[in-house]
Amino acid sequence: MDATTREWNFGDLMVFDDSVEHEAWNNSDHGRLVLIFDIWRPELSEEERGQIEALFGVVDTY
Repeated sequence: MDATTREWNFGDLMVFDDSVEHEAWNNSDHGRLVLIFDIWRPELSEEERGQIEALFGVVDTY
């Protein structure tokens, strides 16, 4: 596991793959907006994409 810590700076964009185990925190006195995009990883097959869509379909019912 890579134990890299990345610090966000005001006005900067941070992009990372959140399918990898991670944690994030905001120790400031200010709110922070997080915009999440779901993007298919290019190495996934159509079958794997279908399985993931089915999984999220079940999760979304709760």
